[in-house]
Amino acid sequence: MNAPGAGTNNICGEIHNRVLDIGNHTEQQLIGFLGDAPPGPASPSGRYEVSPVIEPINYFLTNATKLTDPSRTNYLLLITDGNDNCFGSFFTTKSDKLLAYQKLAVELAKINIRTVPIGFDAASMPNSTGMFGSVPPNTDLDVLGALLKYGGSGIKDVPKVDDPTKLAEVVSKVGQSVRSCRFADPAALDPTANVNPFELSFSINGVTLARDRHNLNGWNFVNGSTNQVELFGQGCQAVQSGQLLKATKSCSTDICGTAAVKVETKPRSVLLLLDGSASRIECVDGSVDCVLTLPNTTGTERPLTFWEVVQHSVGISLTAPINDDVDFGLQFFPSKNARAFACDVGTGPEIPAAPGTEITIMRQMFQKIPLGLSPVVQILESVAAAPGKLADPSVLGAVVLLSDGGDNCAGEEAPQLVARLGAAAKKLLDAGVKTYAVRYGSEAGRTPEGEAQLRAVVTNGGTAVTDPADPNRKPYLDATSADELAAGLAAISDRLATCTFTLTGLPKEKDNANLFLNGETLPFDKLGKKQDGWNWVDAERTTIELYGNSCTAFKTNRRTSVVVEFGCPPVVVDGPQ
Repeated sequence: MNAPGAGTNNICGEIHNRVLDIGNHTEQQLIGFLGDAPPGPASPSGRYEVSPVIEPINYFLTNATKLTDPSRTNYLLLITDGNDNCFGSFFTTKSDKLLAYQKLAVELAKINIRTVPIGFDAASMPNSTGMFGSVPPNTDLDVLGALLKYGGSGIKDVPKVDDPTKLAEVVSKVGQSVRSCRFADPAALDPTANVNPFELSFSINGVTLARDRHNLNGWNFVNGSTNQVELFGQGCQAVQSGQLLKATKSCSTDICGTAAVKVETKPRSVLLLLDGSASRIECVDGSVDCVLTLPNTTGTERPLTFWEVVQHSVGISLTAPINDDVDFGLQFFPSKNARAFACDVGTGPEIPAAPGTEITIMRQMFQKIPLGLSPVVQILESVAAAPGKLADPSVLGAVVLLSDGGDNCAGEEAPQLVARLGAAAKKLLDAGVKTYAVRYGSEAGRTPEGEAQLRAVVTNGGTAVTDPADPNRKPYLDATSADELAAGLAAISDRLATCTFTLTGLPKEKDNANLFLNGETLPFDKLGKKQDGWNWVDAERTTIELYGNSCTAFKTNRRTSVVVEFGCPPVVVDGPQ
């Protein structure tokens, strides 16, 4: 662990993950890897305990390991008390940390890693109070409960132990509960058998297992592929206890399925541009209490800074279900390690848009100390000059600019600033990248000059919002409260989300098709009313679109497994057809 980096408020320093990847290791190798002493219980100064929990979990999102093997059922067993005091800074609230834990579990499940937390009460420093980094000796069940709820393991209650001698027993019980229930489809193993996977019937000790598209109790194909099946609920438990699973060709005449295809959305990439000017550390209530009062030092709730509200609202947006399939990137302006009251803009984002970056973005936001000026023009021109992945034709790219006012770095007159911002936003739009603008901050930053600049950004960036009933409405998001900011970011997410999907690997016969969202059948819009359900977009029937409640359900659902099955008459939208 290194000393804290310059320009951050993190007291833990850099975290170094030591990982022994999955393998056929001997007991001696495992014990030797653990070492003879506990790993780094104190800070670099030795004056307080440090307890990183989020970052070690995030390692498995940001690094390739054998735990992502798609041919296996993989579990990450986490033994911890859940009391992280290293994520972001000591200003980071528990609610923000819980968002991070939830997102970690969701993202890990998406790459085939199911999370099982085991509560283990840690030793604490003498007279520990939980202030300034010392760790209270109690397992945080809120944290472990969030990991378990969204981790996809199927275990209902958090396993917990407070006696080291009982840890082996608990780990053994968890191991029995998470044995693999995923198997290669017999029809896929022997293509000469001429068996339609939909004709297979599975039984245990003569008891037939029903197919369950909800993945709760029965069997189902894995991720829409007929090459693998997985058992759930009582069927899985029976196999885990050693009972024999048997696959046979069904004699039923009601079988109509012929093929299944998992649906993928067009990738979305969003670059967040966050204003790190010194005005962001002002208190939202106009007082100075948020600066003079440190967290956890009084029994009363401390006022927040504008920067903290932005951090929390962006964190909610990053972890919202509607953004589960978004590749996020982050760039501060001024840049991450800029000098105080500087206008420095980096040559590229601190975090390029990529899958699984949400936790890293949240951590850097919480560590950032906003002490610069506002180089709004320079940052947008820099992104327009090199949009990178955002401008990829196969990607839906967008830039979200969050600021508390206009530019105070370029040193030009107002008309020139407006012209340069408009040109940069237009350049991005011409490259297929839309630019959104969000204004949140003190009243002092709400100026006519700043308004003109933000108007230019959204007008030329393809995102201006108008309201005929309110001609004075600002075309960009002008939030005056934390709730308005969170709602505005959610509205941007909704505008970025798509309910149109292009399918690959389709069968020749497409007349009969049904679409399933997390196991629920979405009705076919046979008359093309586009009010609910789904329908084909093109004559070749390679692209589908969801409408109405079906589209809303897709956008707002935590799990977003979409599968199209062919060969059965479709379920149609209610009403005259």
